[in-house]
Amino acid sequence: MSLRNEISLPTRPVLSHSADAVQANELLFVAGILPVDASGALVGEDDVSKQAQYVFAELDQILAAGGCDGTDVARINVYLTSIEDSSELDEPLLRTCGSARAAGTVVEVRALAVSGARIEIDATAVRSP
Repeated sequence: MSLRNEISLPTRPVLSHSADAVQANELLFVAGILPVDASGALVGEDDVSKQAQYVFAELDQILAAGGCDGTDVARINVYLTSIEDSSELDEPLLRTCGSARAAGTVVEVRALAVSGARIEIDATAVRSP
């Protein structure tokens, strides 16, 4: 049995040579999630709230595919094109993680890999035994 398993969901776009997540023992490393649909089209246009809702919903699906849920998230990184948008994270983060608090970082970046994207997230989760 392999201690490393790649997870790629058929509903997720292939934007680079990267799996959606990699499971290594009890750890689940979730790759960056951008607000794009299966065809690679931007979701939410210029609305960071809609983009945030979408990326966190995608995180929920990837976590489930790896046998986790939001309460298993140990670390989350958020990349925003404007730090002023950080208030838009509260509701989707609470919906995904509930009262569990992950270690987290929010960073402002000049641009993301998809034109028009205003948010990208990645995460690390620990599967419960």
